[in-house]
Amino acid sequence: MSHTLIITEKPSQARKIAGALSQKGTSSKKTGQATATIIERNNKKIIIAPAVGHLFTLEEKVKTKTYPTYNIEWIAMHKKNNAANYTKDYINNIKNLCKDADEIYIATDLDVEGETIGYNILRYVCGKEDAKRMEFSTLTKDSIIKAFENAKPHINKGLADAGVTRHILDFYFGINISRALMSAVKAAGSFKTLSSGRVQGPALALLAKREAEIKAFKSTPFWQIRAIAQNFEAMYETEKIEDEKLAKKITEDCKGKDAKVKEVERKEFKNNPPNPFNLTDLQTEAFKVFKFDPKRTQNIAQKLYEHAIISYPRTSSQKLPKELNLKEIIKNLAKNPNYKTFTDKILRTSIKPNDGKKADEAHPAIHPTGEMPKNISSEESKVYDLIVKRFLATFSEAALRETQTAILKIDEHNFIAKGSRTIEENWFEFYKPYVMIKEDVLPKLEKDQDIKISNIELDSKETQPPSRYNMASVIKALEKSNLGTKATRADIVENLYKRGYLEDKRIEVTDLGITVISTLEKYCPEIISEQLTRQFEKDMEEIQKGKEKPETVLDNAKKELDNIFTTYKKNELDIGKNLLTSIRNSDNRNSMIGKCPECGEGNIIMKKGKFGRFLACDRYPECKKTFKVPQKGTIKPTDKICEKCGSPVIIIKMPRGKPQEMCINPGCVSKNGNSNDLPEEKGECPKCKNGKLVLRSSIYGKFYGCTNYPKCRYNEKIEN
Repeated sequence: MSHTLIITEKPSQARKIAGALSQKGTSSKKTGQATATIIERNNKKIIIAPAVGHLFTLEEKVKTKTYPTYNIEWIAMHKKNNAANYTKDYINNIKNLCKDADEIYIATDLDVEGETIGYNILRYVCGKEDAKRMEFSTLTKDSIIKAFENAKPHINKGLADAGVTRHILDFYFGINISRALMSAVKAAGSFKTLSSGRVQGPALALLAKREAEIKAFKSTPFWQIRAIAQNFEAMYETEKIEDEKLAKKITEDCKGKDAKVKEVERKEFKNNPPNPFNLTDLQTEAFKVFKFDPKRTQNIAQKLYEHAIISYPRTSSQKLPKELNLKEIIKNLAKNPNYKTFTDKILRTSIKPNDGKKADEAHPAIHPTGEMPKNISSEESKVYDLIVKRFLATFSEAALRETQTAILKIDEHNFIAKGSRTIEENWFEFYKPYVMIKEDVLPKLEKDQDIKISNIELDSKETQPPSRYNMASVIKALEKSNLGTKATRADIVENLYKRGYLEDKRIEVTDLGITVISTLEKYCPEIISEQLTRQFEKDMEEIQKGKEKPETVLDNAKKELDNIFTTYKKNELDIGKNLLTSIRNSDNRNSMIGKCPECGEGNIIMKKGKFGRFLACDRYPECKKTFKVPQKGTIKPTDKICEKCGSPVIIIKMPRGKPQEMCINPGCVSKNGNSNDLPEEKGECPKCKNGKLVLRSSIYGKFYGCTNYPKCRYNEKIEN
């Protein structure tokens, strides 16, 4: 029996589309782990079949270890990665459903990745080059019905070609540069898994440049003078005095003297409402207010989209077009008591958002759909509230602020007092508690007013190096440099961490990362060139517009890489020696924990054994001292010694947890106090009822654990 087949990107989207289009309920059909949903609409049978993201990936046709290599093909994901074996069911499900389909609709996400996913399914599963295209920015019922009834007759071929080309380019650069780096280390007599790529290299170079500026920075001293009044402070007119003698003289001149107000200037100004969120803006704001890293925010926003309560999040747009029916969205938000006060105010206005400059042809700015959230997590609730309040704030009036600047004369010296306050909150009220506006209120000062000065303070300071990027500002920096896309920038940063090139939340480039960049910069700077990466981005934009052919762009990429690696291979041994020296230095630093507290002569180092990692003295077998450590998380030395027992102190950072600084000695009194008289056994395990609670020790200190571990993981902490 013939039917219409709709192919979605994920199962959750398939369920939303089925629920929106169905007129007589739903039924399902399973193929292994894959479920297709069957509905009826206008007396026509429709089957919605999901993918699970990318079902196909790139691989070499004939596996080699040489570089450069360009002989690649698209293959099913499960053929390359055993962990993706479940994707085979989704391919087979769609393949079976294609056979009797008289119409196929692609309903994947409307972006480069979504179009690539849909196009590859058409080519390699359905044996077709084209299909109808549903286009939507929200998963609400009205949007889905509209997208189905007004489906485009063809897929977006330009977008699909650009997506396929991007994947091939990234494969060309990624596999060949990574092989080149590892080949160089091998030529120097060792082995190390290293990687770089078309965007990863320039991104790391951008961060390494900031790291070099920080390390090269030399602080210089300066002095600041503050006049302390009853309820405010004034700074000496020269903010940074570089001559200490002059600073001390001015301080002595002003000591014990009061001030007279020489001049007062007050200015009112408007603080305009914010622009609607695009993905980068949302990631930046969520980091500021919740400390969520960009990848986490992106994943949360994707879930909110799949719940149909916000629009598609991977957008560059800061604009809310009229076609969205903004008034209806605001009316629906009024059903939520948390927002009713604000929606009522907006509905009495002309409803015009404060759009930003950035636009996106495919999707509007991120906005709530007006549907009520149901069964969402606490993290999702936070991001949803942030998005709604930002959306509502864009319709409010500008806040009115006032600044007051007063010049105070003490002896013959001028001091400046500055303050600012909010006169009318307007959009600030809508956006609470996320408003990052500082209120620094000065008392109302008048010309010739006498001011009692309680003290004159001289502060010694030093100039500071450039600030490090954090997890949000680095996304902004990559966007400014046009490196990566709105959807991939968070992944790029995450991969640099995974490869050991970056560490800490205040991003620090490791010695290995710096060596990789400095080595490539010396021998083949084109690999880390922002200019080359930007040129390929422009080429892909031209492909999307139909003004450039994929074959031409890929041929140019091959020529670039051939030229780069011709020079690289001549210097491969020198490159390998540089990299190997850095790798060994880094490994030694990371494995060295501190002096052995047992023998006092050896060093405690990180080792790996049959049962995982542990700490041990490097004088083994003369000294057999060992310490257990957690098998998960990152362990870093601190160069500190425990004041209680003299053992080295380390930092343990578990996934998603806060770093913990602790002594490596499990019996240290800093953990359990005087616990020598604790009973070895504490009765029956309250969880499994079969085991006994016995005294155990870990790096975190002593605790009671069940004897049935690992079947029963119940434990009790011992409080100090």
